[in-house]
Amino acid sequence: MSEKSSTDEKTVTLKVDRALADAFKRAAKANNRSQSLLIRDFMADYVKKNGQIKLL
Repeated sequence: MSEKSSTDEKTVTLKVDRALADAFKRAAKANNRSQSLLIRDFMADYVKKNGQIKLL
């Protein structure tokens, strides 16, 4: 598996309700997962399920 360089990554900023953000942070921590990892997983699953593109 090849390693990605920093130029292969993009920062995504979004606004979310504070209560939801706080609850998500607590749930992620309780499951020993980072918020970033969970959001990346959700994004990849969404793209796969909706057939928009093939992920590498």
